[in-house]
Amino acid sequence: MGQNVFDSLHTAQFANFLFMSGNFRLAAEEYERLIFTSNASNDLKLKLIRSYRLNNQPGFAHQRMMSFWPEPWNVDEHLAKEYFALGILNGSFEDVTGKIRQNNFLKPADAMFYEASILLLNEQYKQAKTMIEQIGANQTPALLSYKNISTEAIEMKLKSPWLSGILSALVPGTGKIYTGDWQDGLIAMALIGTSAWQSYRGFSKDGIKSPFGWLMGTVSAGFYAGNIYGSVKSANKYNNQKKTAIKLRVQAIFITNL
Repeated sequence: MGQNVFDSLHTAQFANFLFMSGNFRLAAEEYERLIFTSNASNDLKLKLIRSYRLNNQPGFAHQRMMSFWPEPWNVDEHLAKEYFALGILNGSFEDVTGKIRQNNFLKPADAMFYEASILLLNEQYKQAKTMIEQIGANQTPALLSYKNISTEAIEMKLKSPWLSGILSALVPGTGKIYTGDWQDGLIAMALIGTSAWQSYRGFSKDGIKSPFGWLMGTVSAGFYAGNIYGSVKSANKYNNQKKTAIKLRVQAIFITNL
């Protein structure tokens, strides 16, 4: 008799080959077929979940995990790690933090890694640094990287939206210059200055009833108000870019260490 290439053993081998080859979408399909047609082991179920995660489907991976295990964080170390990884990738920070502290399987450094990841992604830089420093010599390379990032983040110079708005209220355009947006700041300064000057010329020539004076005055006032609002937004944008850069570095380290 010929060999059955569709039996559980060969399906599992093919699924594992796809997984190791990085073809996570097809690997997930094979693992699903295997789980549906046979009494699959926890190891195969975990590989299915990892296939979905590595295929950028953390939400669906979490759903499948919960369908297999009602409390995966209390089963074993491998499931706990995957559960916490998925929770962080899905942004379920509060829930994950609580479950980490209930877990009895994770090593202290691993638990610290997940908690520090959450703190850094939540922009709680001082708390993350303090937590990592508490374990001293037991710091892993990932935690050492987090410690360096938290130090940089704490020392990061952000821009004050209030100061940016006030500067532009006093001298139009200077708020945007303060946030590093020189081009927009100089353009705003020129537009407001030019329109205000034109308004002044209109009133000087034709008096208070000058249509041109009122028109240019209205234009200048609109530019002035918009510039103040834009300066506040510019400061917020500057700060968000700085924080986003930190988050991207944290995410890169987090994903690399899963």
